[in-house]
Amino acid sequence: MLHPYAILLLEATAAHPAALAGHVCTVLADLVLLGSALVLSVDARATHCGTRANLATVATLMMIQDLPLVVVAVADPGRSGYAYRISDGHLLTVLVVAALVLIGCRPGRPPQRNPLLTGLLLGTVVLAVRSLLLVIDPTPFLRPGSLLDGLLLALIALLTAVVCIATMRSDLPRAASARITLGVGAYFLARLWASAIEASSPPVVSVVGVVVASALLATTSIALLLESLRRQEAHGHHLQQRAAVAEATVRHDREVVHEVRSATAGIVAGAHLLASGRVPPGPRRVALQQMVDAEAARLDRRMTQHVAEEITEVDVDELIEPLVLAQGAQGHQVDWSRSGHRVIGRHDAVSEIVNVLLANAARHAGGKGTAIDVTATDADIEIRVSDRGPGVAPDVEDRLFQWEARSESSPGEGIGLQRAQRLAHELGGQLRHDRRAGRRGAAFIVTLRIADQAPAPPLHEPFGLAG
Repeated sequence: MLHPYAILLLEATAAHPAALAGHVCTVLADLVLLGSALVLSVDARATHCGTRANLATVATLMMIQDLPLVVVAVADPGRSGYAYRISDGHLLTVLVVAALVLIGCRPGRPPQRNPLLTGLLLGTVVLAVRSLLLVIDPTPFLRPGSLLDGLLLALIALLTAVVCIATMRSDLPRAASARITLGVGAYFLARLWASAIEASSPPVVSVVGVVVASALLATTSIALLLESLRRQEAHGHHLQQRAAVAEATVRHDREVVHEVRSATAGIVAGAHLLASGRVPPGPRRVALQQMVDAEAARLDRRMTQHVAEEITEVDVDELIEPLVLAQGAQGHQVDWSRSGHRVIGRHDAVSEIVNVLLANAARHAGGKGTAIDVTATDADIEIRVSDRGPGVAPDVEDRLFQWEARSESSPGEGIGLQRAQRLAHELGGQLRHDRRAGRRGAAFIVTLRIADQAPAPPLHEPFGLAG
């Protein structure tokens, strides 16, 4: 903002290049005040801070009441003092500024009005009063040697001190309030120096003081806005995290309800069969009782266990047997034979995956031709659950494992497959839809890491409750 000195002094085209350079610098400083007011206004709106809004009003007021008089000083060198000396009209300016700062510094006070418009109106009123005083007295400059002028200067200094103290005690960050206070002090001292020496042209020291004051306010307002934006961004991220946590909690609760409902159906059906006496004493009844106990224990762990189950070797047959029995107790017969395979995983997680696939086959295929085939590859075990129902709807096939993915006619919620695939991934395996052409119904394959092969038991007939 001081570059006009270098340009005008080097060119020396004006009659008084130093004076003109001083006035141009003052005009630039006033324009910087307007820019600071704009930044503070945006910041006040973002933070709902009354202090920042009133500072924007003050900056606008100072620019409005000062810039026209600087232009007059440039146009008429005989009135040059209007741009840099203290006059009796400045008392009104300082009174209005002190009132604005004191009102704005009340804690918790949000902006009550448009700060720029308020500054424009107040600045226009102050400018009108100062212009009227200039008409009455064309040389209203205060001189420290005069008793009355000295008292007015002392009063203006006192009000300036009040502004500085109120700013330091405001809710602004300490560094920001200190920089603004320093700027206010530099502005007042610059005008006081020009008045003390009764300068006939803008003293370089006074111009530098005004420029420094404007620069301090500009850099502080920009720093405040950047800090506010950073806080808004951090707050936004925090809200996003809370929303994500809330959504994850809701999803988890819905998953628990989904699994509890599925497991409870098998337990209730098995308990009814046992109580009804339809299953005579013997291996079938023992197996049914064991299924009820195993599913009840799994359900209890699902509801009470807060730490993830350890990954161990899991016997696939022991895992699938109660699930097949539970489906049979509900009238859903599943074709399955023991395989003797073991996998690496969590027992309850693998049970939930298979149970989701069996429940889907019962719900969507009506239990038609449901079968479980367990086969081994080089390093994995594949558990294939298939049915002979209508298959997967084309409109949902590409998003089958997404949350709440289901066709319009589906009676399900679109929760089970998404959770089953996630559990498979957590175990280092995968769950995929078998899309082989020419096959009727739907088929899903769970792939898990194979454990050390255990001796295979003798083959049995397909396992279930029938017969």
